[in-house]
Amino acid sequence: MALLGPKAQSTQDHLDIEDIKDDLAVCKNGQVSLVLETTAVNFDLLSEREQEAKILAFAQLLNSLNFYMQILVRTERTDVTRYIEALVTQRNKQTNNSLQRQMDIYIEFIKNLTVNNEVLDKRFFVVISSMSSSVIKTNPFKQLFGKEERIININPIIERAKGTLYPRRDHIIKQLQKMNIFARQLTTDELIKLFYSSYNPDTPGLQKLQIKSSEIQAPIIQPSLKTTNV
Repeated sequence: MALLGPKAQSTQDHLDIEDIKDDLAVCKNGQVSLVLETTAVNFDLLSEREQEAKILAFAQLLNSLNFYMQILVRTERTDVTRYIEALVTQRNKQTNNSLQRQMDIYIEFIKNLTVNNEVLDKRFFVVISSMSSSVIKTNPFKQLFGKEERIININPIIERAKGTLYPRRDHIIKQLQKMNIFARQLTTDELIKLFYSSYNPDTPGLQKLQIKSSEIQAPIIQPSLKTTNV
């Protein structure tokens, strides 16, 4: 307790995260973590031979590691507002009345589906960490006068961690590609959103469905376009 009175508690006091910087998460014990988000493979749809190849490639990945990694699967509620808006935009571009009616039916179906059921999305992550042994925290004497206990050499810790984490990241990405799984490192903003949604799971609208206009060219549109000149 500070000599000048009790310090006001903040949410961060109850979290293990010290800071998120340079696309890395720093814990209060000096551990620095890098998070990769990966694509997924529907294992059940693969042939037996393809399944065996995936298992062999995953075994090779595990056998190649000389460090720890964590595999995380998160299920999140998804806001499909942007998807519906993109569908409406595509619908308005159509000049064929039949296509417009088909898209109106599909848009109404999506709206009814999201009203009656939660739309869930699974995200897949690989977490790689490095522990620092040179953590320097706020002087205890200063803490007596209300100074927060923080890591004061966080920049050197991050720079040293990069030298360890980046080669591990590149190795994991390369091994995942052998399974036709592609990974990318989350940015600082994406890490903040990920941790916020983890600690606030009931907050709606955090995870927007990311769909580009070019990805809306579904079979309901493409085959029908061939008949417009008939």
